[in-house]
Amino acid sequence: MLTVAIIGLGNRGRIYAHNFTALGAKVAAVCEKNPGMLAYIRNKYGIAENMAFTDEKDFFAAGKLADALVISTQDRDHYRHAVAGLNLGYHLLCEKPVSPHLSECEELERISREKGLNMVVCHVLRYAPFYDKIKQVIDSGAIGEITNINQTENVGYWHFSHSYVRGNWRREDETGPSILAKCCHDLDLFYYYTGTPCDRVYSVGERRVFLHENRPEGATDRCMDGCPHAKTCPYEVTKLYYKPTLKTIPWLIGHVKVVTAKGNPTKKDIIEALKTSPYGRCVYACDNDVMENQVVSCKMGKVNATLTMTAQSARCFRRVHIMGTKGEIFGQDSSAKFKLNIWGELPKTVHVNRGIGHLGGDKGIVKDFIHLMETGKLTPRISTMDKTIMSHKMAFAAEESRKTGQSVEIK
Repeated sequence: MLTVAIIGLGNRGRIYAHNFTALGAKVAAVCEKNPGMLAYIRNKYGIAENMAFTDEKDFFAAGKLADALVISTQDRDHYRHAVAGLNLGYHLLCEKPVSPHLSECEELERISREKGLNMVVCHVLRYAPFYDKIKQVIDSGAIGEITNINQTENVGYWHFSHSYVRGNWRREDETGPSILAKCCHDLDLFYYYTGTPCDRVYSVGERRVFLHENRPEGATDRCMDGCPHAKTCPYEVTKLYYKPTLKTIPWLIGHVKVVTAKGNPTKKDIIEALKTSPYGRCVYACDNDVMENQVVSCKMGKVNATLTMTAQSARCFRRVHIMGTKGEIFGQDSSAKFKLNIWGELPKTVHVNRGIGHLGGDKGIVKDFIHLMETGKLTPRISTMDKTIMSHKMAFAAEESRKTGQSVEIK
């Protein structure tokens, strides 16, 4: 039986713990600085007390505790944890983005290669049935050679407010730019679909909504401090986290563990956390600085590829349009189907399985990682460090272009 250790038990770490266990592996050791969350996961998966750590120094000092290590900590912690894990001989499954610094990405690629260890990065969209089927259609030659890709990531106003205004990814100096944190998935798909490195990038972006100057008159610093705009503001926290209405999205109820930092929070816990935690702040009074909207134009050999990322959407989904010399693919990933139009033929609708957790990608990457660990064989979907670096280079180039106003060549 494959054994895994997990460092970081936030939303992503808990998802990996569930999927590894569901697919027959054993979570043998965990490290999480929040003792309440650590105890919750330790009890849920029957992890021995001496294999559960709150301090990362103690965790790594204990030596190699499993066959593989899952790194699901914050973005700027990945490099430190990956180096420590590789030096202990762990194979790694690392959350994306790997690091906001290209030099750290390159060093991790070098260390994993020299030690003969697999470092797989969680570009989970590759494993979702929707995108997996698109890749199969492309590889079949049905639409000929790709000429253009146009992809839009609709982040969702409610999701953006949670993660990129109030939450952990709100500041570039603490994590990284939103085009890296949120959209390296999409940039990776450009590389995955074309099989061609990116040559040049041009990008523009803006912040328009979540600004201090847009704060309504009389708005309080925190939503639950008696804000006079509570009934009309779409970002008011009770609607988003525990009391949804017919006009609001209840999806963020699934994130109350993150908000409260508790494994099994009560309504009282949620209310108390929203009175004191960063998630209870007025969206117009936060310290966020990452882009809300950004367009990235990429030259992938002969292929022109454009990504649009926007916070101003009602729902969270991606729209995909891939054009080729013989046909086109068009659809949105939330629908579990896409259109396949071949020139001179009747249009077809291609149906795929509707998965949960990044459209089934969370389970898919764990399945492929287990296969790799058991057989030593890479599936075509696996994104190891040598492949992952391209998506990160594209994001870094996009930020340089946005800040300088110039197109940036990728070397």
